[in-house]
Amino acid sequence: MKKMTAFGVDHDDLWQLFKDQELTKMQEECLRLYRTKQFRSCEILAEMHRSGSRLRGEADDHFACRLMADCAFQQGQYVRARMLYQALYPVNESVYRWKEAQCLKELGSLVEGAAVLEHIPNRTMEMNMLLGILYAASSRSLDASRAFLEVLRQNPWALEALEHLAAIERVEKAHVVEALKTGIAMHNVDPKDHSDIFDLAAAMILSRKNQTASAIQVFEKLEEKYPSNTYFQQHVAILHIQNHDNGAAAQTFENIRKADPSIVDTMDRYAKVLCKKKDFNKLNELAESLMILDDQRPEAWNTLALYYDARGDKEKAITFVDKAISLNQRYAYSQILRGNIMLADKRPEHAAVSFFRAKDIYPDMDSMEGLVESYIGSGRNREAIASAKEAIAMAPRDPRALTLVGLALASGPGDPQEDVKHQGLEMAKRTLLKALAVHPGHNRALMALVDIHAQEKNYEACVGLLQKGLDGSIYAPKDPIDQAQILYRLGVMYSTAENYKEAIDVLQQASVLDPGLSDVQRQINRIEKIMRGLDPNETGDEIMEDSSPSMESPGGYHGRPSY
Repeated sequence: MKKMTAFGVDHDDLWQLFKDQELTKMQEECLRLYRTKQFRSCEILAEMHRSGSRLRGEADDHFACRLMADCAFQQGQYVRARMLYQALYPVNESVYRWKEAQCLKELGSLVEGAAVLEHIPNRTMEMNMLLGILYAASSRSLDASRAFLEVLRQNPWALEALEHLAAIERVEKAHVVEALKTGIAMHNVDPKDHSDIFDLAAAMILSRKNQTASAIQVFEKLEEKYPSNTYFQQHVAILHIQNHDNGAAAQTFENIRKADPSIVDTMDRYAKVLCKKKDFNKLNELAESLMILDDQRPEAWNTLALYYDARGDKEKAITFVDKAISLNQRYAYSQILRGNIMLADKRPEHAAVSFFRAKDIYPDMDSMEGLVESYIGSGRNREAIASAKEAIAMAPRDPRALTLVGLALASGPGDPQEDVKHQGLEMAKRTLLKALAVHPGHNRALMALVDIHAQEKNYEACVGLLQKGLDGSIYAPKDPIDQAQILYRLGVMYSTAENYKEAIDVLQQASVLDPGLSDVQRQINRIEKIMRGLDPNETGDEIMEDSSPSMESPGGYHGRPSY
C-alpha cells in the first residue's frame, strides 16, 4: 500500500506516491522539474502528458492531474488547484479533501475549509493540525483545543500543537498532560525519558495564565539542559517584559541576536524594549536588520513603525503598522501596536477597535490593558469596568489586571452623589495597593495611585507614596527609566506643594537617570521663575501651564510606557 503522509505539496510525497509505477520518460522529467521547483515547466509538461494519455485512450490521468494541482498550488493558483484536487476524489477522497482544505485556507475560506476536513474519517496528525488552525482562526476555541490535543495524542513531539494550545485561553494543563502521555505510550517509550516535553507544556501554560515568575523558572530549568536555545530564550524574554524587567528582557534579546542574528520571531517585542530604554540607535539598527532579513514578516514593519513613532512621525508609524497587519492579519501584536500609537495620538475610539481585534486573535493582558484604557479615554466607563473585570477573571493575580480594575473604578463618571464617587475612588485605591502588594515592581499601579490622590488634591499623600516607591518599601523599580519617572512625578508634586528646593533636587536627579525626559528642564525653569517672584507663564509655550502630568509627560497616561 502506498504511503501518503505529505503535509502541503512536498515533492518527496510525489516520489513516494508514484515510485511503484513504471514511469515514462516524460513522467520522470515532470518529477525532476517539480523537485527543482520549476513549477510552470512541470505544469506544462504534465498537461502534455495528460493530453497524450487521453489520445491513446488511457483512462488513468492521476499522475498528470496531481502534478498539475500541486504546481497550481505552489504558484498561488488556489482556485484552480482546488478544482483539480476535487477531480481526484475517486483516487483517495481523504487525501484530496485535505489538499482542498489547504487551498481553502489560503483563499481565506476558513469555515468551508474546516467543513471539508470534518468529513474525513480517521484524520492523520497533519490533518488534525490543519483543522485546529482553521478552528482557531474562526474563533472556535473549544473545537481547536480538541483538534490540537488529538495531534499530541498522535505525535507528542508535534510541538506546534503545544504552542497553539498554550494560546487558547481555557485549556487545562491536565488535558494537555493526558494527551502527551497517550501519545508517548503509543510510541512505546518511557515518559520519564521525555520529561522535557512535560516541562515545556507546563512552562507554556504557566505563561498563558500570567504566572510569569513560575514560567521563567521552568524555562530556565530547560535552558540548563539545552543551553543557548534561542526558542526558550525568546519565551523568557517575553516573560521578563511581562514581569516589568526591561533590563533582563533586553539582555536576553541581545543574547538571542548574538546566537542567531537571522531570527525574526519576537524581535518587534525587542524593539519595544529598546523604545522603553530610549536606545534609538539600536532600534534603528534592528529595524534595518529585520528589513534585510525578511521584509515579508510583520515583525520587521512593526519595528520600523516603533522607530518612526519614537521620532514623533505617527503618520509613518501607522502606515508601517498597517503594512504589518496586511502581511499577517492573525498577528495580534501588530494590532496592539496600532492601538498604542492611536492611544498616544489621543484617538481612543480608533485604538479600541485595534485592541478589540487583538483580543479576538489572542486574548492576553496586553490587549485587555489597551482596551480598558481606550474605553477610559473615550469616556465609555461601563465598558472599561466590564473589560477590567474580564481581565481579572483571566488572571486574578496579575498586577496588570488589578491595576486595570483600579483605573476603571477611578475613572468613573462624575456622580452627583459625592459619597458614591468617593466609594469608587476608595475601592480603586485598595485595588491598586493590592496590585503593588502582588508585584512591587509594577510602575503603573503606583502612578495610578498617585493620580487618584492628586485628583483629591492630597499632595502630601502623593509625595509619601512616591518616596516609598524610591526607597523600595512599596515599589521596587528595576529600570533606571522607571526610577526617573518616579523622581519626575515627585518633583511635580513637590512643586505643587510649594516645596520648590526639593522639587528642583529630584527633577535634576531624574534628568541624570533619563536625559531624554523632555519636560524636566521646563519644570525646573518654571520653578526657578516662581522662586524669583516672576510669572512662570510669561514665556507662553515654553512653560507648562498645568503642573499635573499630561499624556505627553513622562510615562504617559497613568504611568503607561510611552514610545
